[in-house]
Amino acid sequence: MDSKNYELFKEGLSRGEEYLFTYHDIDYWISHGANGVSSLSKEDGTHCQDFDSLDELFKNAQLEGKSLNEARIEIDWGVAD
Repeated sequence: MDSKNYELFKEGLSRGEEYLFTYHDIDYWISHGANGVSSLSKEDGTHCQDFDSLDELFKNAQLEGKSLNEARIEIDWGVAD
């Protein structure tokens, strides 16, 4: 995902959209709720990372030791297989 689409993705999360994506053949969910809680987890519900804000999620969420910004090039966004 290029930087422009990454910014659009972040805007969508801020509006409460949820996304399913694939990273290194593993499916993940990412979401930001109306209560302010943001989450990143594997689709099977394991390896859940919860944060008190969307900013905290983007600063601290990790995919195999990489931040979302660092990993975005290798992420397949949209509907996972």
